[in-house]
Amino acid sequence: MYANMKQFFFNHTADPLPQLYYGRIVRTLFFVAGLILLFLILIDKDLFYFYVTIGILEVLALIIFAAFTGRRHWPVIFIDTAIALTSFLLFEYFAIARYNQVEYLLDPVFFFRQLLALIFLIALYFSTKTTRGYVEEKVDE
Repeated sequence: MYANMKQFFFNHTADPLPQLYYGRIVRTLFFVAGLILLFLILIDKDLFYFYVTIGILEVLALIIFAAFTGRRHWPVIFIDTAIALTSFLLFEYFAIARYNQVEYLLDPVFFFRQLLALIFLIALYFSTKTTRGYVEEKVDE
């Protein structure tokens, strides 16, 4: 089916492009989320040790996968979906925990955690639509 690993991961054949493709939106959302997360690292003292380890790695993953997201790189689209799902769950949990702690909607840390959760929820929607479009086209073949 695939001649080598490069063809498997980076399908540069003459296959038609998927009809439902929202990779550009997902790429932009990941890039913006990475920038917001870099800012949040500076102001969120409660999760400082989390951000120093996992947060910086997540910023790198977001930027790298945003750069690799493309119409013909379908395995990356599946990974984008997984990143958006786990990041949404993580930051929504952090936002709820912060709100329970301060009980103030205008708290900047709560606001940015919730903003990240919202960005990842939107990215999850569009990456799932792209994944669905790819799977439907493969089933129709």
